[in-house]
Amino acid sequence: MTAVTHASPSRAARASDRATVLLVDDDRSALLMMEGQLENLGYQVVTASNGGEAFALLRENPAVADIVVTDRMMPVLDGLGLTRRLKREQATKHIPIVILTGARDPADVSAGIEAGAFYYLTKPSSAELIASVIGSAMEEVRRQKKLRADLRGHQSAFRNMEVVRFRLTGPAEVDSVVSMLASMQDAPDRTIQGIYELLQNAIEHGVLRFGLEAKSRLLAEGRWPEAVAERARDPAYAGGWALATAMRRDDGVYLNVKDNGPGFNWRPYLATDPSRSGAACGRGIARAANFAFDKLYYDKSGNQAVAFVASAPRVQW
Repeated sequence: MTAVTHASPSRAARASDRATVLLVDDDRSALLMMEGQLENLGYQVVTASNGGEAFALLRENPAVADIVVTDRMMPVLDGLGLTRRLKREQATKHIPIVILTGARDPADVSAGIEAGAFYYLTKPSSAELIASVIGSAMEEVRRQKKLRADLRGHQSAFRNMEVVRFRLTGPAEVDSVVSMLASMQDAPDRTIQGIYELLQNAIEHGVLRFGLEAKSRLLAEGRWPEAVAERARDPAYAGGWALATAMRRDDGVYLNVKDNGPGFNWRPYLATDPSRSGAACGRGIARAANFAFDKLYYDKSGNQAVAFVASAPRVQW
């Protein structure tokens, strides 16, 4: 499941590697305040006064920013409209978008998440939370860049694959398997993040047996990466496994991810829930269901997921 790693500002600065944030807000005072916070964290900042200006900047040069942080309420084009437009564009749909809002209306938060927002921050937010959210977004940016680079090497070999199965036993194996499974898809960029969420969930919760409460606590304490690495080395968990099977059929590609863990109650996480918009983890499955796959099902126990992506329509001559 997608997680926000609670990192200190200094740690976030080291991790950013001078990444660029596009900050969008029509309130000049709020813009300057947030700009200062982001620069103190080590990020480069580009600004825009409304969503229309931001969209024009990114359309002209999608590489102008790694992350977008936008206010919700603005003239010309608000943050929600900007998010929807960016997620529709092939060149910008992968950019993580963080929406800032002073509103606490659950319907408003839900609309932002369903539009594709990476995170929803209520103003004012602490410097620690901002550091955590932007740091987490950058982790996703780096992971997707690596997966896309791997994808180019695998695509010619895997595009015509009919059936493929992988057995995973630890977190170090996830990224390479994700890129190969995505290579079977007609639109691999769309599915990469969803496949990652399903496999990572199977490893963390099925193989390593981390529950949601334990993960949330370790994230809050800043010990999550270390805890995962430590448990992966623990012989007590050596018998855990996850199977990822992809099958190409006439109607599309089916992905089955199964683990030998105890399962979990997946029902609250398959749909967008505004009450979890600020949670440290637990949004990844909903994002996968809404944006990566055409259909996503779980079995009753929760230790087997089946995702489906329909084939691209063929041209009729």
